[in-house]
Amino acid sequence: MKFSINQKELYKALNIVRRAVAKNQTLPILTGIFLSLDNNILTLKSTDLELGIKYDLKVEGQVNGSIVLPATQFLNIIRELPNQKIEIDLNKDKWQLEIKCLNSLFKINGFDPDEFPNLPKVEDSANFSLPAKKFKEMIKKVRISTSKDETQPALTGAFFEVETEKVKMVSTNTYRLSYIEAPLKTSVAEKIAVILPGSTLQELNNLLEADESVEIEVDNNYARFTFAGIEVISRLIEGKFPNYELVIPDESNSKFSADLSQLHGAVKRASLIAKLDANIITLLAEDGLMEINSAEGSSGYAHEELKIEIEGPKQKINIDAGYFIDVLKVLDAEEINIEMIGPLNPLVVKSQSEAGDKFIYLIMPVRSQA
Repeated sequence: MKFSINQKELYKALNIVRRAVAKNQTLPILTGIFLSLDNNILTLKSTDLELGIKYDLKVEGQVNGSIVLPATQFLNIIRELPNQKIEIDLNKDKWQLEIKCLNSLFKINGFDPDEFPNLPKVEDSANFSLPAKKFKEMIKKVRISTSKDETQPALTGAFFEVETEKVKMVSTNTYRLSYIEAPLKTSVAEKIAVILPGSTLQELNNLLEADESVEIEVDNNYARFTFAGIEVISRLIEGKFPNYELVIPDESNSKFSADLSQLHGAVKRASLIAKLDANIITLLAEDGLMEINSAEGSSGYAHEELKIEIEGPKQKINIDAGYFIDVLKVLDAEEINIEMIGPLNPLVVKSQSEAGDKFIYLIMPVRSQA
């Protein structure tokens, strides 16, 4: 393998594929990045056997070949080189890659590429495409509610349902829930319902660009996302997602709205004290005013007030400040709309865009210890 490439282009490519490199040393070759040159196309791949990423780019190719290189070492070297042309040359007898750039020379020992596992194939798949911008917005709103509890695998990801004219995504850790629905036309003949891992959502959120579409293929075990020369292949989560529809209230006693930026600032300030204890805040809404209070404890006390518009009786609830801040960060409207039934029922944040996107976010109350 022999080719030349600009440092900036190679560094960008390595930053894309490094996201699926295995973190542990159980299989050393999985801590590496696979490189293969076929004429003028350089292919880079990585996988941890749950997630795989492949990226193709054009280079000035001279001799075809392939190798697997230690990801961290290779990335660190390319990062520190100047933004100039890099000359790459493989010594296949030693599985050693030579890197030249201006006055710099490095030699990296790698692995036999035949030992690197193939990325999974998506067999007998359903195929459809979505606008990348919309898909990324949906991911951003549901990934905040995925669970970290590996004993309940279905909750560590997001339920992804695709119909001919509608796409839904839902996530929950049982203490909060995110639901988003978008009226999107797709080419699916039958409804698709799968659970995407939270780690996959995170990487898609990092990699997706706004001005493109994403091609999606799904079968019983894997999903493939293709966009901008990148392929992301993810294993699906097995199991049954809980019946989230039973949790979403279909009515409320009180509805109120507030300036999103002002509310975000007030909750963040109150959490400076609240997070030193259990990070619980109390919301009290009545007569056009919302009070936000932390518990008064050994660390101190915080109190905030802001004007609201309210319909219905006075409401008071204790909630996790971090859960509230998470949703305030992902909303993009000037105003936030909140619904409540009472102190023992969830606080519900709702929004609907002009395009018809519907977003619902639930935060379960925290019982008062008083």
